[in-house]
Amino acid sequence: MSENILLTYTKPPLSIDEQVNRLRERGLIIDDETELQYWLKNVNYYHLSIYFKFFQVDDVFRIGTSFSDVVKIYTFDNKFRFLLLDLLERVEKSFKARVTYMLSVETDQSHPHQSAGLFKDKFLYSEIQQMFIGEVKHSKEISIQHYAQKYSNPTLPPIWTMVEILSFGQTVKFSKSLKREYKNLIARTFYSDEQFVMSWMHALSVLRNNCAHHTRLWNRELVFTPRMDHRKYIKFFTTDKRLYNHLIVLQIVLNEVNLTTSWLEKLNQLITEHSIDVSNMGFPVDWHSRLLSLQKMGNR
Repeated sequence: MSENILLTYTKPPLSIDEQVNRLRERGLIIDDETELQYWLKNVNYYHLSIYFKFFQVDDVFRIGTSFSDVVKIYTFDNKFRFLLLDLLERVEKSFKARVTYMLSVETDQSHPHQSAGLFKDKFLYSEIQQMFIGEVKHSKEISIQHYAQKYSNPTLPPIWTMVEILSFGQTVKFSKSLKREYKNLIARTFYSDEQFVMSWMHALSVLRNNCAHHTRLWNRELVFTPRMDHRKYIKFFTTDKRLYNHLIVLQIVLNEVNLTTSWLEKLNQLITEHSIDVSNMGFPVDWHSRLLSLQKMGNR
């Protein structure tokens, strides 16, 4: 069996002028060199190279490719992330509120997150407690500090305070570690079973992280695939692993969280404004009508 031979990285850093020359040598049409230099200084060659790859074959740009073609897609992608971030923030807040309310009120506890009997097993319980302890230890929130100064027992703040310092992903991880009956207390508020809702929230939390960290969404395969075999919604999904199916999940959740949102119109405007080929994001030809039909369904 052959062993992998690791190489020594020897590529030198390139100045802005050298970066411009490299792009020109590889066939990129540069209409305004000053503009290109601005982008390279403020966005970074490596970050832009993710978009360059779409227009290249073996690092050489396809004939006729100009830097304005790259900017068009990059600008769309950036605006799209901001649009989704606004929606995902609403979803995150709503999910946290439902987790807090259902677990505290239905179990009549201020600290259900410290009740071992709610968790699937002792190992998950221990793992989640360590996560909570770590977040409390590093938190600078006044409410957390106030609890520590005033109370010694229970060791953690009540759940309505605790969730405020958890990320969306951490809240999902905590919820998924619960026994099914408690996961369903949360899931039923979205009119679906926990196996779907927890998968959908996991997918949306990952998408939220991608948006927050300026990760490319356009023409990207997403690692986590949400469950799509829901009897009511299966007809809206496709088999593609890119962004479209996550948007279906987002609309399903938004039907319960915010029925008045106009995000579809805003997305359509962005696509038209930047002349985007949506098939590169896994969108079917009838993407808009599918999402619009789903939106009109509400939570019926």
